[in-house]
Amino acid sequence: MAGKIKIPFLGIYCSAVIFLILSLLSFKKSLSFEIFLFCFIFLLGAVGLKNSQILPLCHIAKYISYKNNYTYLVRGYIDSEPTLKNNKTSFMFKTREIQCGNLKHNCCGRILVYIKGKQYLNYAEELILRGNLHRPFGSRNPKQKSYRNYLYNQGIFSIMSAKSSVVRLNKYRGLILKRSALWLKNKIEGIISKHASPVAASILEAMILGEKRNIPVLVYNSMIKSGTVHILVVSGFNVGLVAFIIIISLKLVRLSRNMRFVLSVPLLILYCLMTGASNPVVRATVMAVVFMSAYFVKREPDIYNSCAVAMLFILGINPRQLFDIGFQLSFASVISIVYLYPRIKSLLRTDYLKIEIVRRPIEACLVSFSAWLGTMGLVAYYFKIFSPVTVLANLFIVPLATLITLCGFSLVIIDLTFPILSPFFAYSSNLAVLLLIKLNAFLLKLPAAYFYLS
Repeated sequence: MAGKIKIPFLGIYCSAVIFLILSLLSFKKSLSFEIFLFCFIFLLGAVGLKNSQILPLCHIAKYISYKNNYTYLVRGYIDSEPTLKNNKTSFMFKTREIQCGNLKHNCCGRILVYIKGKQYLNYAEELILRGNLHRPFGSRNPKQKSYRNYLYNQGIFSIMSAKSSVVRLNKYRGLILKRSALWLKNKIEGIISKHASPVAASILEAMILGEKRNIPVLVYNSMIKSGTVHILVVSGFNVGLVAFIIIISLKLVRLSRNMRFVLSVPLLILYCLMTGASNPVVRATVMAVVFMSAYFVKREPDIYNSCAVAMLFILGINPRQLFDIGFQLSFASVISIVYLYPRIKSLLRTDYLKIEIVRRPIEACLVSFSAWLGTMGLVAYYFKIFSPVTVLANLFIVPLATLITLCGFSLVIIDLTFPILSPFFAYSSNLAVLLLIKLNAFLLKLPAAYFYLS
């Protein structure tokens, strides 16, 4: 609903300035200062959101006539990894020039491009495309989140159905680090698909690389029903695991702690780019960097401050990410665990349980319960499903997903170092994925496991 509220930009801007002045004037009055500062920051965010909805004068959307089916020539470069689905190659395209007939204009902005058949294209490659441009399709049901709104939040206002006659200019733009990350991603995908079965490979690629396009629909839908679909995306756990592997590896070569942290940051950024820089990964990466930075300034890391920095970082780049489902679920789950878990644990007094083998499963269940409470409303709103089995499912599925992720990373490392042992790790990965699917199917058969909401 917030995205549909129409408020003049000037009104929000002036209100933000007024609250800034009031906060400065009441600096010595603690309560008034905090209230005015909160209002200023809130309105500053609204200004940023409103400003992101105003397109530049040279934006490509301003040169397109949607009423007429014109053929356009667009020059620019590929701004994402090209993917093949339903015999169509798709990618984000950052535009630099548009031509219709004899009229040519310099432009900016990104478009989503579809080309029939498999096209052997690369990220950052400069191209000239020819085809028709149209708006993203909206939803006929006003209660459903439309594909058009989703693309708008990503800054995509036009889709091109391009001809297969692509002109390649043999030039490359974009980030060199991202090009290296995508090359490494393709290398890892090749190793996984070479050794693992198709289903196991699709699960491993999702957990390690954030690539979900090959997951069987039946498997994906069953994970949604059990509330465990979050394990099929790269999230904070994966980033933490990668950070742990990096730090331990650097420690084995006897580097100092300062040097380990300094080298870990660019490697985590490389992994973030390799997995598509989704909101959960960016959040976890920024939080990891903030945590490691606390060591250099000799401060205790604070989870709430780290979350706030990650949120400001994401929204500073694109304020429309506030309405992204992944953004909302990612921060809701983390904050609910951090806030609710200690309180529930204290209320139930689990620390008084002296038997380790009893206390640990209970605490793990409470973590899962806290995350479920924090995200339950969002899941019910967006996916129209209520899954009481989620708490129990996470208790078994998450540790198994951890094992699968470790098996996947081990398979890649072993194939690069001791390839003769690769079949053993591939067999372990296949077995663990099979167990995951069977266990999830069993949990869904429990009474009242899930309900669809009307």
